[in-house]
Amino acid sequence: MSLKWTVAENASWCDLVCGGQFRARAWTSPTRTRAYYPDAVTLTRDATAADVLPYIDDSAGCSVKDSFATLDLPGFSVLFEATWLACGPGVPEPGWRRVTGHDFPLDASVAVLSHGENQVVAHRGDGVAGLSNFSGAPQAWPGAVAAVAAAFPGVPVVGYEHGDTLRHALDHGARPLGPLRVWVR
Repeated sequence: MSLKWTVAENASWCDLVCGGQFRARAWTSPTRTRAYYPDAVTLTRDATAADVLPYIDDSAGCSVKDSFATLDLPGFSVLFEATWLACGPGVPEPGWRRVTGHDFPLDASVAVLSHGENQVVAHRGDGVAGLSNFSGAPQAWPGAVAAVAAAFPGVPVVGYEHGDTLRHALDHGARPLGPLRVWVR
């Protein structure tokens, strides 16, 4: 599993939801993105502040997903650190279903999946299916992974997590691919 594919899928998801521009080392949005989405995502290990900051609204509230945890962003602080994951294989759990009626773009590359109070968004990228926006009990992680895999069969499931959900994901077969940081001003 390639970290490069994982990062590219995540950036393409941000682009689908928020719009923006792909540059050589970063995806950036010149206007503030919607809540809980970064204003930039680095695409390479060698990305620098100069590849990001001139292309975003870096006023208070701005956030940058440092996909390789290598940036130095003056005036920013780390909001959280997480781990990119190759997820799987998951544990099938009856009851996960596709839902509609969300306020972000839904096309054939996106599936919103729900099981009771647990919810996850799946996005089919190039060669992988991204698991994002997971909400619910950490114990629901294996079922969410299996639901994403069922929504987009034949490709690996990837994503990132931190805290209790990260520990639970690792306990259920997820493999760490590398660190990331989210910076905020």
